[in-house]
Amino acid sequence: MAETTAIEKVEAEIPFSLLEYTAVFKKPILEGWTVPAQLVSAVLDALGPFGFKLDGVEVKTHTEKLNEYGIVFRRDPAGVTFTVGIGKLVILAENIDWTEAEQFMAGAHAGVNAILKGAKGEIQSQQLVVAIHIQLKTKPRQNVTAPLLSPLALKLMDGEIKFPGIILLRDRASIIVDASVAYANGLFVRINREHPADKSFEQISEVLRADEEQLFNALGLEGIL
Repeated sequence: MAETTAIEKVEAEIPFSLLEYTAVFKKPILEGWTVPAQLVSAVLDALGPFGFKLDGVEVKTHTEKLNEYGIVFRRDPAGVTFTVGIGKLVILAENIDWTEAEQFMAGAHAGVNAILKGAKGEIQSQQLVVAIHIQLKTKPRQNVTAPLLSPLALKLMDGEIKFPGIILLRDRASIIVDASVAYANGLFVRINREHPADKSFEQISEVLRADEEQLFNALGLEGIL
């Protein structure tokens, strides 16, 4: 039986992360924009318990393109925004960790349901993108990612290898592992997955957590989940 080589564990932390959820509507929600005040009122009622207030609402209509129109709802304290467009909905969240997942999903549920009901919209597809900066504490980053490349890949071109990263494309998913330019001895990871319309936030979050765990285990990272 072949022996499994143990991966040396590396202490790490996440100084910054950004989550971007996008829901594309089946049809433009033009009806919801006929009287935008009603849509704003409905969404604020739903998001109010999660820190969203009228002071954080911004309407973007200074453009000639309808698909660039948007109503932006900003949370207080800052860090989460809902942007309702005519063709899609985007939720951005900075530095959300798994201890906040339940509350974040509750707010996302409430906001999305209010938007769909108020605008009489339907979701056609969903996408979740997570960008993470990971700062390594006990090992050089190029040594951590080197096992991701085969010996054959390392023979491509010539010159000193500054950083061995990867771009992996799968069906409806992709992952990028690169060097962070923002944090010393840091990695930049971007995980992107498309999901069908009937996937719940809980199901999407389970897939994301599995993706993160698989990557962190492959690199031998600990202290960040």
